[in-house]
Amino acid sequence: MARAATGGWGAGARRGPVAWLTLSGALLVAGIFVVTAFAVGEFRERTLTNRERELENTVLLLARHFDQQFEDSDTIAADLISQMNLSQIASPEMFRARMSGPEANRMLIGRISAVSYLGDIAIYDANGDLINWSRAQPLPKINVSGRAYFQTFKSNPSAGPMLLESVRSYIIGKWTTVVAHRLTGANGEFFGAMVRRIDPDSYQHYFASVALGEGAAISLFDREGTMLARYPNVEELVGKNFKDAPLLHRVLTQDDRRTMRMKSPVDGEERIGSASPLKHFPLVIIATNTTAAALADWRQQTGFLIAAATLSALVIALMLYLIIRQINRQNREAQQRIESERLRLDTALNNMSQGLVFYDASGQLVTCNRRYVDMFGLSADIVKSGCHFYDVMQHRKDRGSFDGDIAEFCATVMKGVAEGRTTRKVMEFADGPAYQIVNTPLAQGGWIATIEDITERRTIEQERDRNHTFLREIIDHIPSQITVKDARTRQYLLINGVAEEQFGLSRDMVVGKTAFDIFPKESAEIVTDDDDKALQSDDGLFKEEHAWETPAQGLRYVTSQRIGLRDQAGEPRYLIHVVDDVTERRRANEKIAHMAHYDALTDLPNRTLFREQIQRELAKATRGEQFALLYIDVDEFKGINDSLGHHVGDELLKAVARRIRGCLRQGDLIARLGGDEFAVIQTQVMNANDVTAFVTRIHDAIRQPYHCLGHQLSTDASIGIALAPQDGTDLDQLIKNADLAMYGAKAEGRRTYRFFEPAMDASAKARLAMEQDLRQAMADGGFEIHYQPLVNLRTNEVSGCEALLRWRHPERGMVSPAEFIPVAEDTGLITELGDWVLRTACAEAATWPDHVRLAVNVSPVQLKCETLALKIAGALAASGLDPRRLELEITEAVLIRDDETALSILYQLRSIGVRIALDDFGTGYSSLSYLKRFPFDKIKIDRCFVADIAELGGAPVIVQAVVNIAAASNMTTVAEGVETEAQREMLRMLGCTEMQGYLFSAPKPAREVMKLFGTASAHVAAVA
Repeated sequence: MARAATGGWGAGARRGPVAWLTLSGALLVAGIFVVTAFAVGEFRERTLTNRERELENTVLLLARHFDQQFEDSDTIAADLISQMNLSQIASPEMFRARMSGPEANRMLIGRISAVSYLGDIAIYDANGDLINWSRAQPLPKINVSGRAYFQTFKSNPSAGPMLLESVRSYIIGKWTTVVAHRLTGANGEFFGAMVRRIDPDSYQHYFASVALGEGAAISLFDREGTMLARYPNVEELVGKNFKDAPLLHRVLTQDDRRTMRMKSPVDGEERIGSASPLKHFPLVIIATNTTAAALADWRQQTGFLIAAATLSALVIALMLYLIIRQINRQNREAQQRIESERLRLDTALNNMSQGLVFYDASGQLVTCNRRYVDMFGLSADIVKSGCHFYDVMQHRKDRGSFDGDIAEFCATVMKGVAEGRTTRKVMEFADGPAYQIVNTPLAQGGWIATIEDITERRTIEQERDRNHTFLREIIDHIPSQITVKDARTRQYLLINGVAEEQFGLSRDMVVGKTAFDIFPKESAEIVTDDDDKALQSDDGLFKEEHAWETPAQGLRYVTSQRIGLRDQAGEPRYLIHVVDDVTERRRANEKIAHMAHYDALTDLPNRTLFREQIQRELAKATRGEQFALLYIDVDEFKGINDSLGHHVGDELLKAVARRIRGCLRQGDLIARLGGDEFAVIQTQVMNANDVTAFVTRIHDAIRQPYHCLGHQLSTDASIGIALAPQDGTDLDQLIKNADLAMYGAKAEGRRTYRFFEPAMDASAKARLAMEQDLRQAMADGGFEIHYQPLVNLRTNEVSGCEALLRWRHPERGMVSPAEFIPVAEDTGLITELGDWVLRTACAEAATWPDHVRLAVNVSPVQLKCETLALKIAGALAASGLDPRRLELEITEAVLIRDDETALSILYQLRSIGVRIALDDFGTGYSSLSYLKRFPFDKIKIDRCFVADIAELGGAPVIVQAVVNIAAASNMTTVAEGVETEAQREMLRMLGCTEMQGYLFSAPKPAREVMKLFGTASAHVAAVA
């Protein structure tokens, strides 16, 4: 029975393939002919489509060509109309006279000669008569008053300035297109028309140059459907109307490019055609080709395909015959091998390390190997051929190798098999074993289940996963970008978190990709080139700090190191890339470097960087080049800064910096040296005139008004100039000379400039010597105090004395205060000198009679010291002098600055009884607001108002006004510099309270001035 079954299967197997092959061969031959027929039809349609596309391209080319020609001709027409100067023509008669002359004829001929494709250009007067054209004279007698365009121009002024019309030409007797332009005067009066004839021969010649072969035709129509030109030319068709032709009708109604297949109204043939209107002119281009000409190549291809199909069918039939004969022979040999293979298969199945079970489509067990039975401890008597899948699983559950729901498990597996899905399931048992079950559907029905013990592999994988997770955490927390690639494929295998951020992609989007998949082509080529270098080098590749454009974070600065790892054969296997982002460190360094060399307020180079720049220019000066160094001090900046605040002052400095920078030329340099001082290097100086002109530009720029935080300000500058190399080839010497020149400009009254002169250096040295001598005099006690009395004009008694500082120099003798006081103020020595004067004068005044007051001058510099009031109180306490006997004399400079600190000190002193006098009143701004801002006890009238008060033309009115103002505010007045009796009498008549001057006494030492107390009346009388 077993052998018969085997033989029957073999006979069926032999009959089956042969029958199928025969049927397949017949179907294949039929298919070849079906496909061939389909291909023939498809090729026909494709050929027609390609011809349509060629026609579309031809029409588009022609439309663009003629559009461009018409645009060019419009440009020429506009130029001709412009040259006619119609606005200067007063009447049609004048137009006819001017346009009919030879000059107009030459103009037309000259224009038309440049455009070969343009026909004649003619000019017609208001009656339609031809008065000139673009040919040589004489003119034919032509009148176009009957043309539609001419009647429109003449009767309808609101019509457009240009009209097109298809007409039969009076000149050439053929249909043509004319482009007419209305010619009108300045007031709109109609003068005539300029008409361009577009020669139809030019169309036909151009059509001939692009003709598409046999059967093709190209035609030009106007918007009314009239044929204007055709290639091949058929004279009787030109001028005929084809408005109702299908293709032309569709283009005219839809105003767009169209392509279609139709029967030609011209020759009655089946044609394919394409048409396109011109964009700027009412014309239509149509190109057609006969269907027969278009399919010429297709017919040739059809014959080839049919021959090829016939040959293929014959070859297939022969091959099938040979194959069937071979199959019959092989089947006999196969039967002999099957038995031996079955035996070998049983041996192989039973020696597999995996369990294997084969079920048929109904779920019946076909076979299983010994490994499956032993793996789960099953009985071979139950698990055998014919046992159902459900019974096998029930037996496993009985043996304890399955603990799930049998019905559900079996339904799930069989459902997956029915759907053709391979299913995998891992089963783990409490005692530790783990099995992976794979159910693989078979094409003929049924499935094979393989069961593998994966206990050991699963343990290894879990350990591997734990190690991988641990290493991943470590790598992700490294602050450098780390990537690993396959050295052969260059695909990314691993990236850390930093790399994800810089790539702007998740690792799932990067792993498996190459640099060319992630970066732009240029960047990817750089990456690949560096990878190649690293793999070719034994030590890898390290790149120092360089720029890198990252996809997510833009331009960054990085260091990069690549290391290649090799396998046991020495071949590159992996490529590790470590990138450190040094952008922030670089920016911090750049910021520090910038801060070290640039001014924080104006962003100009500071003194350090400017010295380097000067040094470079000095090196050029050794080669014969000359430059100028300018030191610029902003005048009156301190007053603005003190009165309006530092924020306004800062805005002013930034504005001044912009103004100066705007005056610089290429190569010039600017810096801020500090405070309100700027410096400029003017390069390529030829002579002093260049510098003078440059300084003038700077002064003009600085003097323009400023708007700073709501304040309108004005300022000026003092500028010192040193020229290199003549004023110095040494850096420090040149800077010093420019600085001296600037101080020279300030000494000249500011608002000007000075070039350095050797005398300035001598003056600076003298000033330095005086400063050193002042300091030495402070240490040696070389100063004295002299006192000049103040006399009451009513009682003629001494009412007080003004303490005046004197310096007796060991070599120069007595030095004028006008020389050393400014130096003391500039150097700050005035504070120490003032304290000494105050203590000494108070101690000496304490020995005077009680009615004699002490007047002490206080410098504006001293009033900046917040402890001045404490020092004065200390001097009064130490000397025992009554505070009401002390008068402090201040100048208007204190009030001009509106220094709140100074005013606060004055109010403190006033509160303890000290009197305050306003000195030199009238020599400064003399604003009455000063007297309102602080209630002075005394006003001192400057000597310049007293000198000529008794003379004819003197200024008693000013003195009288001051006396009246003082009296109204309960203030006393003192006149300075009184030297004559007439002056004293005039002051007494004007109501002045006190006088001071050489009429009574010059300043004297303390021991001598005491002799004058109580004897003033006799002394004044004796002098008189």
